[in-house]
Amino acid sequence: MQEEVDRLCGGLEKWGIKPGDRIAVWLPNGVPYLELLWAAARLGIVVVSVNTRFRSTEVEDIVGRSGARLLVVDPSFLGIDFSGILSRIEPTKLGIEAVVSLGGPIEGPWPIVHWDDLLGGNPSDVDRANPSLPWIVFTTSGTTSAPKLVLHLQRSPAEHARDLKRWFGQSVLAAVPLCGVFGYTMLLGAMGAGSELVTMPVFDAPLASLAIERYGVTTFHGSDEMLLRIVESGRDLSSLNAVGYARFDNALEGVVEAAARVGVKAIGLYGMSEVHAIYSHRDEDDDDRSAVPGGTLVSSRAEARVIDPSTGNNVSEGAEGELLLKGPSLFAGYLADGGTEIDTALTDAHFVDGWFRTGDLARLENSQTFEYLARLGDVLRLGGFLVNPAEIEDCILQDPNVEAVQVVGVDLAGGTKPVAFVISEKPINEDELRMKCRSALAAYKVPVRILELDEFPVTPSANGSKIQKVRLRELAMEQVE
Repeated sequence: MQEEVDRLCGGLEKWGIKPGDRIAVWLPNGVPYLELLWAAARLGIVVVSVNTRFRSTEVEDIVGRSGARLLVVDPSFLGIDFSGILSRIEPTKLGIEAVVSLGGPIEGPWPIVHWDDLLGGNPSDVDRANPSLPWIVFTTSGTTSAPKLVLHLQRSPAEHARDLKRWFGQSVLAAVPLCGVFGYTMLLGAMGAGSELVTMPVFDAPLASLAIERYGVTTFHGSDEMLLRIVESGRDLSSLNAVGYARFDNALEGVVEAAARVGVKAIGLYGMSEVHAIYSHRDEDDDDRSAVPGGTLVSSRAEARVIDPSTGNNVSEGAEGELLLKGPSLFAGYLADGGTEIDTALTDAHFVDGWFRTGDLARLENSQTFEYLARLGDVLRLGGFLVNPAEIEDCILQDPNVEAVQVVGVDLAGGTKPVAFVISEKPINEDELRMKCRSALAAYKVPVRILELDEFPVTPSANGSKIQKVRLRELAMEQVE
């Protein structure tokens, strides 16, 4: 691999890549992805991560705004019609100068650079790696606006890799896409601990379970659905340490209990693109709180505080408010269009006195531990009180026919009111469900409507599909007068 990185550096230099250039990487997990990361660090260039699930609008936006000179793609991956996706993009809006193909043709007006040709030239011993150089760009989910381009310098992932060392074992399974911080942090932890890294281009539960059994995987973190499918595999999972999971699907009840039945401990985590994943990590020995999202800061140099978002003042321990963070894994800023500079106005708007405003509702448990509750934008102000929609959702989920529920707020003449959307096995009786809520919740928390959907509108991201709350609010306004 070291030899291939040397040749890749030589091939990219020969093509004309210069320090500071951006390369958009539209690849699944695998050795080429890692080689591009190492080559980028050595050359002093930037990798722009592009999710393989993205299609023309998303690719045009992210690649175009980043100012990437090259787009690296594997046309053979999953039978995805990459040529068709690119054909629906105006070439001038994409802005790239060439497409690097790992195999197979890519139709379009761009010159094609073959991966094997990049590796076929003379090796280069160039090494411009420096903590202060930009290295990688991730995107925010973009459920309410265009995704922001989150830039990390080489320093922050390197520091985070060291801080993750004690949380990672000898063999790590990277089944979440590396193009998002959740999957990428599995790589960082493996780097910090000097672990064996097992990568999966596409998550497949039987194959992942077999890999855990065959390679004695000790460390795996993923979504609630991934964890549930793995623990239901029937394979020997005894090598696993505690598994961190992110709850993306609130219809999946009993994931923690299902894992426990086969001897796997599920624990809560916290992270985001701006600070990396696994920013905090629950103590697996805390049986009562081990699965609660949040946890203890993984870095001794990191800090957290919780403020009242309306006043900016710190709240007391145990009180709810906006989570603010500091630490060595913090990003450098949001890229401005064109990719050469930081958008200082946008970046500064997310900071206060050097603290990053996460936009998340949290509860500080002590100086180094917090509980994540919800996105602050999803929190409702009902009857003059801040209400976490999860409280209303949990009440509705008590109905055995309800598979999933999402609650949003709509602004009416009498103030903001909650509206619930449910996915149900059988048609619901809206009045009966509302009466159940009325018997369990304060009157101002009872949904004014409970509406059925076949599925929730979602935006795909590298870390899991995100429910489009904005679209749900629009649907709610159409149904509520």
